[in-house]
Amino acid sequence: MAAALGACTPALNWRQVSAGTSGMMWLMPCKPDQATRPVTLRVANQDVQTSLLLQGCEASNMQFTFGQMVVPQGLTASDAIRAWRLASVAPLEAASTDVLVQTWAIQGAHAQTPPERAQVMIGTHQVQWVWFADGNKIYQAAVYGKAKDKGLPEAAETYFSGIKLP
Repeated sequence: MAAALGACTPALNWRQVSAGTSGMMWLMPCKPDQATRPVTLRVANQDVQTSLLLQGCEASNMQFTFGQMVVPQGLTASDAIRAWRLASVAPLEAASTDVLVQTWAIQGAHAQTPPERAQVMIGTHQVQWVWFADGNKIYQAAVYGKAKDKGLPEAAETYFSGIKLP
């Protein structure tokens, strides 16, 4: 598998990363930095405060991030994912017709909340995201890059397909 990954994206040095003792693993093309920050999700005209644990790195002029948060009390995982998706897309000022959202499959998923995949191409930027839930946590993986970067869709596919739930 490593040889196949190296052949398809030679500038990216894919490595396995895990989320502590959760058993979840994913691939990243560079050594990630980690940060925790407060975030506000907007749900049903109400602001909900929570904390985001984010890992991220940059490789081949693309940014790769993996975020996780506990589902805020009083929300379902679906509501929290929807709010996170809207919060992620909002800074791009993309029209709703510019955002392609579809269901997505993840290895090991037994979730009642269907995973989602979204992509946006606007002006000079493109982004691909996935959101999914496992237990009381929700997750987002994302790849950000320039619109002209033809390697981003392939890198996103490799990144997202490397996510494995326990």
